[in-house]
Amino acid sequence: MNQRTLETLEYAKVKSQMRDLAACSLGKARIDAMVPFTVKDDAEHELAVVDEALQMLYRFGPLPFGGVTDIRSALRKAEIGGVLGTDELNRIVDFIQGGRRVRQALQVEPEQLDVPRLRQTALQLFDARKTEEEIRKAVGDDGTVWDHASPELARLRNQRRQLESRMRQQLEQMLRSHARYLQDPVIAMRGNNLCLPVRLEYKNQVQGIVHDVSASGATVFVEPQSVVESGARVRGLLVEEEREVERILQKLSGLVAEVAEELEENVAALGEVDQWFAKAAWARKEDCERPVLRQDGVWILRHARHPLIAKAQAVPIDLSLGDHHQMLIITGPNTGGKTVTLKTVGILTLLAMSGSFLPSRQPCDIGWCDDIFADIGDEQSIEQSLSTFSSHLRNIVQMFRQVTMNSLVLLDELGAGTDPAEGAALSMAILDHLKALGAKVVATTHYAELKVYAMNDSALINASMEFDVETLQPTYRLRLGVPGRSNALAIAQRLGLHASIIEQARAYVRTDDARIDALIESMEKAQRETERLHREADIAKRNVKALEAELERREAEFHTETDKLRQQAAAEARTIVERAKQESERIIRELRSRRDSGQVKDHELVELRKGLESALPRELERIVKKVRQREQIKVGAIVRVASLGQKGEVVEMSDDGETLTVQLGLLKMKVKQSDIELLQNADGSNSSGAAAGGRSVKRGLPRQMSLQLDIRGETVEEAISRIDKYLDDAVMNGLARVTIVHGKGTGALRDGVRRYLSRHAQVKEWIRGGPGEGGDGATLVTLQ
Repeated sequence: MNQRTLETLEYAKVKSQMRDLAACSLGKARIDAMVPFTVKDDAEHELAVVDEALQMLYRFGPLPFGGVTDIRSALRKAEIGGVLGTDELNRIVDFIQGGRRVRQALQVEPEQLDVPRLRQTALQLFDARKTEEEIRKAVGDDGTVWDHASPELARLRNQRRQLESRMRQQLEQMLRSHARYLQDPVIAMRGNNLCLPVRLEYKNQVQGIVHDVSASGATVFVEPQSVVESGARVRGLLVEEEREVERILQKLSGLVAEVAEELEENVAALGEVDQWFAKAAWARKEDCERPVLRQDGVWILRHARHPLIAKAQAVPIDLSLGDHHQMLIITGPNTGGKTVTLKTVGILTLLAMSGSFLPSRQPCDIGWCDDIFADIGDEQSIEQSLSTFSSHLRNIVQMFRQVTMNSLVLLDELGAGTDPAEGAALSMAILDHLKALGAKVVATTHYAELKVYAMNDSALINASMEFDVETLQPTYRLRLGVPGRSNALAIAQRLGLHASIIEQARAYVRTDDARIDALIESMEKAQRETERLHREADIAKRNVKALEAELERREAEFHTETDKLRQQAAAEARTIVERAKQESERIIRELRSRRDSGQVKDHELVELRKGLESALPRELERIVKKVRQREQIKVGAIVRVASLGQKGEVVEMSDDGETLTVQLGLLKMKVKQSDIELLQNADGSNSSGAAAGGRSVKRGLPRQMSLQLDIRGETVEEAISRIDKYLDDAVMNGLARVTIVHGKGTGALRDGVRRYLSRHAQVKEWIRGGPGEGGDGATLVTLQ
């Protein structure tokens, strides 16, 4: 990318805004080095990752980058065999821990948030946990090498401490015995030597080595002879200790060197992640939208603003280039915002090509270009004897050497600084050349000739910066399709210039120029009217959409209410059925109590229950049956096709369950759900819930009703009471055959039960259990 363009469009200032939002020095360095991508796919990938980072920021907040610093110098030192200090090792440990925290934060489950690119980056981060643990075993947070870093270091330090302890004991004893010779009763350190502060006049009374003299000369610091040898030994141990610490640090440096390459990759990856999140934080702060990069060289800016202008002050612009027009010519008064518009197009293109979001209310389309050329501002140079015109022309000459059909060219005050007629002619020639090259151009000018030039060429389109003549203030709004006016006479009149002078000036204005201004004024009025109509149409469109949404909401409420009423009706039907069954149970219990007195027989109870069930409303019974049948019919169920009167097997069901495919012998046909009657479920039970082959009754077998009764261990009297109730329940539930398990034992319980069964009214017959059925320890009962 052209370096001069980056400087002209103040690219570094925008990067500085992003840099302030980076969490660590690695991200700041990445942003400092950021330039537009040269390959569109790379920029697309960057935008996608920044989009994921922005989603994570909104959902979980910023990443924990604490401890992540630039450790590359320490890694390179370790790689070439250097010995790392404890501070460098601690920085490496902090980096490893910080990288792990970032890695864990990025590993978001897809169910929570779908950020595949960030998750993939997290998986690529190397976790040097083993190296971290080895360093932490030997080096503390404060840089201390622990005693347990090695057995040798522990031994040396223990020996030194023991010697120092004995030396202190000796010196403390001398403090008491030589107190009259001492300046102060304290033990002083001079270098690595333990000394006594002896008065100068008594220095010969204490045998030893003088290591220092006080500033006043009144005190000498003497290492007593009794501890000299021990002191020498301590100093020797200190030297050995330093060598051992050096050896330990060398070993740890070797461990760091083993993973240096992986950690360097982590440095690069974490710097990149920090850069992504800095871009995302900037996008959130500036209310940005993700741009759409286009290969066809089309720019469509929608409510876009310059990132260096405060949001509260910036006036968004709408602009299109490259779709129908190759060049955009912007005219209008000074300080109206022409140059800002020019820079907005340029800086937004640079940011989009850098993989950054753009400050706009809606997503903008940005044409991908190989380079951007900008000639903006007054670059007059006294030292180089260059006028404004010469400076602009020199820049344009340099552009022509590099411009291609995929370039974006931004020209401010084209042709300014020279004779208007020649300047306008030269400007049109320059635009003709750029048009022939196929480059996309945005240019600003004051020349009326260029307005006419743009109106007569379909490749060009006029645009203007709106100016309020009443207030004499620019509105900074860009109007496409309408050239601008200088408004010099209107401004002069508003400021109070004498009317005669204004009239005289109008007389000097060329007729052609006056007609052009009148035409422009008419076009401006027409465009304002068009915009008013567009606004009204937009309001009407929004109202229609609101009405459509209201109708859809009411329709949804209607369907919801209908479903609710249907469910309520079904619930009421189930309540009626349940109430009828409860009533039948109550009557039967009452009649059973009478039966105990011999007034009613069991078969009468069954008939009475059938009568109660048949007393249910037919329509309600049909609805309940249909609902249950719909729930029970599965593939494999045996059904009857009512319209044909034939039985078959369900082999396939539609997704909504309304249409079934039934195998009728050799014939397979599709049948509606309403034309089906369930005979047997897919699990082998019949439509009532009883086992296939059992007796068909209206009620199914309750889940708590067992097919056998175990009475082992009971007395005959207790067993008969339970058997009586069990057989009643079996008859009521339509069981044809049950088993009573009584065991063999002495045979008393077996004989008593069988005698009772022989005279029971509901027992058709009983037989002893066969092989696998309990043998003589069980009795199989067939009911009436």
